[in-house]
Order: sequence, then structure tokens, then C-alpha cells
Amino acid sequence: MVPSPLDDGAGLSRFTPLSNAAGPEAEHRPAAADPMEAFHDLRLQLLRLTLVITAVAAVVTGLAWGRQPCLSLLAGAAAGLLYLLLLSRNVQRLGKSTSKVGKLHLAVPILLVILALRLDSLAFFPAFLGFLLYKPAVLLIALNDLSTAQGAGQQFFTASPST
Repeated sequence: MVPSPLDDGAGLSRFTPLSNAAGPEAEHRPAAADPMEAFHDLRLQLLRLTLVITAVAAVVTGLAWGRQPCLSLLAGAAAGLLYLLLLSRNVQRLGKSTSKVGKLHLAVPILLVILALRLDSLAFFPAFLGFLLYKPAVLLIALNDLSTAQGAGQQFFTASPST
């Protein structure tokens, strides 16, 4: 069984995908020796994909609805990226200097909503949709991992007896 970066001794390793195939062709990407390295790779992939999705959404919004909704969407997307960065910083600290995730990242969507409701130059709906643009990136990465792992013959969420 592949060692899980989630294995903290509390039985979380039972949710690690198990490989049926043997050999290097069974793995869809090389496993990082350090779980934090894998975390940084995933974080970078998520941020890059979010930026690409944001650029596409901004162009489509600008062409279809004009400059003002496009700027509101970009403001929301910037808030979404800030939210992701703060959340990943909290997750990175988890286990090293703290045992729980902080709540500073939750101030970002609250501040975005307050600003969108108060400022006439910031439209609420495009800003809120822009904030959520990181969600498609998360889904695309998860679907890519699932399809790649299924192609490699892996079983998902096979419960192993916890000890």
C-alpha cells in the first residue's frame, strides 16, 4: 500500500487509494518523498489553474457583459486567490506550530461581500462568482486525479481495518 500523507496514526490511511497493478506504470505521477513537497506541488497547480480559469472568465465576461462586470469578477477572483493563499498558509502551519486551522482566511469573503454591497463600482453577483472561480480548478484537479488513477487500475476508498 502507498503511504498516505494523511496517515497521522488516527486511521486516516484507510482512505488512501490502493493500487492493484504492480510496477512503475501503476503510479500516475511520481510520489513525492516529502508530503509537504506534494502539498506545495498541489498548491501551485491549483493557483495556476485558477489563474487560467480566471483569465478565460474575465475575457468572456468582458466581451459578453462589458467592463464593469469584468472588473467586479476580477476583484472577486483576486479575493478568491487571497483566500486560497491564506488557507494554504494555515494548512501548511498545521502540525508544526498549531493544532488547528486559523480563521483569518474567513475574513476575505466577508470583506468582499461588505465591499460589494457598499461600493457602487463593485457588482455583487460577478464579484461573488469571481470569488468562486477556484472551485472549478479544484474539481478539475480532482477529476484528473480520479481519471488517471482509474486508468492505472486503482480502487478508491477501500476501507482497511483500523487498528
